[in-house]
Amino acid sequence: MYVPSGRRTSVTGAFRPVDGSSVAVFRILFGLLCAYSAARFVSKGWVESLYLAPDHHLTYPWFTGVRPLPAPMMYAAVIAMVPLGLAIAVGWRTRVAATAYLGLFAYCELIDAALYLNHYWYVTLALGLVVVLPLSGCWSLDARAGRVAPSPTVPVIVVWVLRGQLAVVYIMAGLGKLNGDWLWRGEPMGMWLASRAETPVIGTVLDQPWTGHVASWSGIAFDLTIVGWLLWRRSRCAAYLVLVAFHVLTWRLFAIGVFPWVMIAGTLVFFDPWWPRHATRALGLGGHRLIGRSGRPSSHGLIRMPPRPPASRSRRRGIIAVTMLWAVLQLAVPLRHLATAGDVRWTEEGYYGSFRVMLTEKAGLLTFAVTDPATGEQWMVEPTMVLTDWQARQASIRADLTLAAAHLVAEEFERRGHADVEVRADSWVSFNGRRRQRLIDPAVDLAALGRRSQASAYVLPLDQPVFR
Repeated sequence: MYVPSGRRTSVTGAFRPVDGSSVAVFRILFGLLCAYSAARFVSKGWVESLYLAPDHHLTYPWFTGVRPLPAPMMYAAVIAMVPLGLAIAVGWRTRVAATAYLGLFAYCELIDAALYLNHYWYVTLALGLVVVLPLSGCWSLDARAGRVAPSPTVPVIVVWVLRGQLAVVYIMAGLGKLNGDWLWRGEPMGMWLASRAETPVIGTVLDQPWTGHVASWSGIAFDLTIVGWLLWRRSRCAAYLVLVAFHVLTWRLFAIGVFPWVMIAGTLVFFDPWWPRHATRALGLGGHRLIGRSGRPSSHGLIRMPPRPPASRSRRRGIIAVTMLWAVLQLAVPLRHLATAGDVRWTEEGYYGSFRVMLTEKAGLLTFAVTDPATGEQWMVEPTMVLTDWQARQASIRADLTLAAAHLVAEEFERRGHADVEVRADSWVSFNGRRRQRLIDPAVDLAALGRRSQASAYVLPLDQPVFR
């Protein structure tokens, strides 16, 4: 049969076939960026400084047993992600490569919670989608070799799942900015921009008192509306140009790694599904030939579809159910902090996986008071007793990492012959330009708390009346 590129057919709804070249481009660019990210990690020496150099790591509460591999194997694990990313890009054993990359990537990120970044969580989710979605039927070596059935189309639900995952990042980032600091104080954006006043061309504007407020409100408007502008065909091209300018500017000002390029590449999926095939044909690149023997375009711009039996009704219902569950989790995980006490920006409870991007600027001072109740001996120790400088900086401003560091201090004293010591924190944090105040209750023995303890058990409320 013949199916117009991206137009409606007799097969309606979520399983209506549309051109698969846009999801192929998503796979190609995402794989290339995954390979580049791993290569960049090795070239900058981060395998050594972040994984191998520390004697201890601030593990996640549910993954306390994760440890870095010995040096040669740790390097091999990260280097292996380069060819795996390239395999995803060219569509060579795509699902196997994506599964292996996901396993290695998740393992590396679980080694130390101090390394957590929200865009790492997006990459993790996107890798999961590459594993389960049919992204290799078009423009892939798998299709050419017959490992998967060559197909120029995908069910439209595949396109919408990829769009939905990107939409969650922007919308949750925008909702997170709906707070008093961002809206009325223009912080922390004002502080960040003022510190970059020496930037060529725009530096004179960055330290103006109004710049932080304009940037903050513009950030909210962008995050909360860009998905809508991308979905509306009339505004799509202009919206994408704004998106590119926004991410390039943030990349230039804030040095946030490959995340801007991941979003620039990924959001191309918001364009009509057939755009890459039309573009390659217009440029004379012959991209349509990469789909294999079947699925050749006709002289009328239509795609010849090989006959295939439709999916059963029960299978379709199962796919829809799983997709709905995925959608619910995409809302529940980032918003779970609403069910906890305190301000998530201060307590960090519910921060992981929330896409709360660039919302806080913290600076902290942290020391631990250690007491041996059996002998009455007391010690004041710095977190660098068990941590590197970069780990200590994170432990001094994030409550869950303060708790993890306290447990490491207790373990270190136990190795020195002082079992069951009490560890209390003298912790002072400046939050979004405020004067320093206590983050951790100094009366709480952190060593006696479990790693999964709620923040309310040891974190003091924000904006206490006593300051220092």
